[in-house]
Amino acid sequence: MNFNNFGFKKYVNDTLQDLHFVEPTSVQQKVIPLIKKHKNVIALAHTGTGKTHAFLLPILNNLNFEQTNKVQALIVVPTRELAKQIYDNVKPFLKHEPRMSVGLYIGGEDIKKDQEALNKNQPTIAIGTPTRLKELYVLDALKLTSANYVVVDECDMIFDLGFIEDVDFILAKMKKDLVLSFFSATINQQLQQYLKKYIKESFFIDDSQSKPTNSNVKHLLIDTKNKELELTLANIVKSINPFLVLIFVNNKNDVSKIVTILRKQGIDHIGELHGDLQPRTRTAMLKRVKNNEFKYVVATDVAARGVDIEGVSHVISINLPKDLSYYIHRSGRTGRNKLTGISYVLDNIENKDRIQQLTDQGIEFAVAKFVDGHLTEVKAKVKKKRQVELDQESQKVLNKYKNTKIKPGYKKKRKSELDKIKKKIRRKHIQESIDKIKKGKYKKRREKLFDE
Repeated sequence: MNFNNFGFKKYVNDTLQDLHFVEPTSVQQKVIPLIKKHKNVIALAHTGTGKTHAFLLPILNNLNFEQTNKVQALIVVPTRELAKQIYDNVKPFLKHEPRMSVGLYIGGEDIKKDQEALNKNQPTIAIGTPTRLKELYVLDALKLTSANYVVVDECDMIFDLGFIEDVDFILAKMKKDLVLSFFSATINQQLQQYLKKYIKESFFIDDSQSKPTNSNVKHLLIDTKNKELELTLANIVKSINPFLVLIFVNNKNDVSKIVTILRKQGIDHIGELHGDLQPRTRTAMLKRVKNNEFKYVVATDVAARGVDIEGVSHVISINLPKDLSYYIHRSGRTGRNKLTGISYVLDNIENKDRIQQLTDQGIEFAVAKFVDGHLTEVKAKVKKKRQVELDQESQKVLNKYKNTKIKPGYKKKRKSELDKIKKKIRRKHIQESIDKIKKGKYKKRREKLFDE
């Protein structure tokens, strides 16, 4: 199947030809015909599956160019970066259809400039973050209630970032007969209830199982032997020659820790992407990253969702996120546009359980360890009984300290408890070995007795 089979208008097909789009992805094949026929859609799909064009193409095809000074489509997204990316995906279509206009409305930009522009002309397609769209509506600047199509993209992230009330406000103002689409990587119970509130009749598309990750990405577990993070990261840096590395941490407070470790390795120019950056600083930083000013960028998951950065050769997850769908987004930053990439995960006690969960979900990990300072791929070994027991007992101790208030000297106490577990399991296995030897001796003695 190719894009010509969808029966798009000439300007859409001409632009697709310019972009060298030939074959639609799985989610595009499923979603495009539905939105094109004005059907409501709830789609479960991961980053890198082509979902942006899955909703853009049918909307672009169905626009009415006799009503150009009127909002016909509204696209709501959780982050400025994703909004800009979708905006950039629409712009190529303006070349073949100049009557269309597109507006970008995000926090961190001058709202007065947005008002002045909107007073002169309303965009055909409005793209923005929830709070800024709401503000412009309240100011009577953006006439978004005329939209025939509304798309809420990455709606699970909208929930996570606390923007759902703003989205709720916007949707409550829209006309009843609009075509509504929700796209998400995950749908939990809370989100499910929310979707039921707005979509009574819809088509549910589950494309999450078609392929959990990009086939151009190699997933590699780094056997750290539970060594210090600084040593492990230093060894990785010495072992790779990257074009661009994204290093992911779960907490924005850990960004500075990783930056310090990298600087000790002689890396001076390091990019940072996290939620504490001011809007203008974050925009400028992302622009610098895309201009290839850095080889190493340390980021929280705000940079993983939907943001397309070209040339990412390596991704490193220092720790795995609680919501494992974020790992799919992280690893999906590399191996794009037919290029190959590697996603490293540190195989330590903290990540153990989540690595197993990812494996159960279909991620195939290769295993590597450091041999004479070089990262070398090895065959995965079957865990011995002692190691399994050690991991389980150790994880209980780690969880115990994770869920309690941290007190002075907790690291020393935690280490003492972990050492006791090792000794206990070692003693157990020594005793099992002694019992086995005794049993063997007794068996030999008994056999000798019967032989006589």
